[in-house]
Amino acid sequence: MPANYVRSKGWEHRNRGDQLNLKGCPLCSDANWHFYISKEEGGAWDCKKCQAKGNLFQLKKQLGDLEEAVHPASRKLTWVKPKPEDIGEYHAAIFSDYDALQYLNARGITTDSIRRFKLGVKAHKGKRWLSIPHGRGGNWLNIKYRSLPPAEKAFEREQGCRSVLFNGDAIDKHESIILTEGELDNITLLQHGFENAVGTTGGAGSFDADWVVKLEKTKKIYLCFDADEAGQKGAVTVAKRLGYNRCFNVVLPVKDANDFFLKHNADDFRRYLAAAKQFSLPGVISARDALDLLHGELASGSEKAGILTPWQNVNRIISGWRPGDLIVVTALPKTGKTTFCLEITRSLILQGIPSLFFCLEMRPERLIRKFIQAQYQIDNLTLTHMQSARMLLESLPLYFGHSYRFGKVEDLMQTIGEAINRYGIKFAVFDNLHLLCRSEKVNEQLSQTVLGFKLLAEEAEIPIVVIAQPRKRDNNASEIMSAEDVRYSSAVHSDCDQMIILHRNRKASKAKDIDRSTFVAQEESMDPITLVRVEAHRYGPGGETLLYYIGSQSRFAPVETRESMRVIGKNRASN
Repeated sequence: MPANYVRSKGWEHRNRGDQLNLKGCPLCSDANWHFYISKEEGGAWDCKKCQAKGNLFQLKKQLGDLEEAVHPASRKLTWVKPKPEDIGEYHAAIFSDYDALQYLNARGITTDSIRRFKLGVKAHKGKRWLSIPHGRGGNWLNIKYRSLPPAEKAFEREQGCRSVLFNGDAIDKHESIILTEGELDNITLLQHGFENAVGTTGGAGSFDADWVVKLEKTKKIYLCFDADEAGQKGAVTVAKRLGYNRCFNVVLPVKDANDFFLKHNADDFRRYLAAAKQFSLPGVISARDALDLLHGELASGSEKAGILTPWQNVNRIISGWRPGDLIVVTALPKTGKTTFCLEITRSLILQGIPSLFFCLEMRPERLIRKFIQAQYQIDNLTLTHMQSARMLLESLPLYFGHSYRFGKVEDLMQTIGEAINRYGIKFAVFDNLHLLCRSEKVNEQLSQTVLGFKLLAEEAEIPIVVIAQPRKRDNNASEIMSAEDVRYSSAVHSDCDQMIILHRNRKASKAKDIDRSTFVAQEESMDPITLVRVEAHRYGPGGETLLYYIGSQSRFAPVETRESMRVIGKNRASN
């Protein structure tokens, strides 16, 4: 609403009936009460001085307030498209391929569907592949390939092409959508008259962020995923991202929709649609379900793992971070808090774990520089490194958040929550807590904000790391911090599951100890040996360990590695 936007900008204003009157125009140099904006949703405004006028959207655009606060580390600006002639060639080839036709016939796919969806056959890598084109708005945007028997089941896609939902054009034509796991299930439903069927094209474990946006206005979504464990887990994940309130789970008595229609008809399927139930309320489960979850963790070994750092010695004292954990990282300024958290994020995305790094202090281009330096272990960044980094980042699920414009903590929490849902985030870092909380009642605001992050971690079922600043210390800065040294520690300490303190000794001492004749300039004001202390651990004893800080490359290394010992020896020799 316009009033919320005006307040978030901190503009001095007064009420004038159904309008707000601003002191000063945001667009011209006038400093008087000449700017008026409507309180109504559209926010029509005009300046009596410069004669500019427009609506709230246009005002935000002119002031640069429409840029996304959270965005991927790398965006493809252009997409490759498959060649229509290739699709035609593969489609023509299928009608002379008896085995491919028999395969589709055994799965109930008719000749009419083969023609409608331009299914085809391609010879590749010594195998024959079923080709399934993906289109939107009359244009072909991708091709998915499924290996045909007797070859082992495998999937491939055209490189550099955009991921789109199969039959995605149906979304704009129907208030309710049946979402299937895969194209053949979707084609099967379409054959039986369910024209509101839309198929994912990446399997149960993949759901593109653009698809979340595409389905934003759909009122009711039936998730008809595979009935096996992987399919049902995928359905829960997708429902969480799309919104539990409008998602209904269709659980069939066989593996998938394609198998179902080999023995059943459209009326049978409608009965399962009618019986579909909403997913369990997040955060509320029965004792039986809790026991099943614990049993599953113990059986799979995941109970001991959780989210881990790149350093085995650190992992021993954190014991892994689990869904719902809130971790606070603190240290004196310039100790390496941001680098520590970036290193953990880098390790996770290289494992394919979608991660969000939301920083209020440093813009994404600065953060990505640190990431590249650490990745390639370099002091100075060149265009060659940029080219290699771009190729790497295009395939990594890394997202950055940045904005100085959040007027309320609730707005930031909502943005992070939306990013978690849209991009499937499994790990998040927020840097930093105290920069966000600067009101007159800062202790109360901090307490509410820390609780907000904890609740967000629980709701999103991911671990969240929050960087916090220490209070000013009158004593020796070389003394190791404790939990009480965090600014407004009572507000921070109570709701976190772990507090991690980093400490590095200062190299320089007092001015009287400096001997000009023997003085050697140092690049670092602190010793690179870094103490990592888990001060508070809700589920374990905590402990201490050491890392070696390589500031020029924005990374940490284990102290006992040959590399760190070499750097230690080099530094000692130069000193």
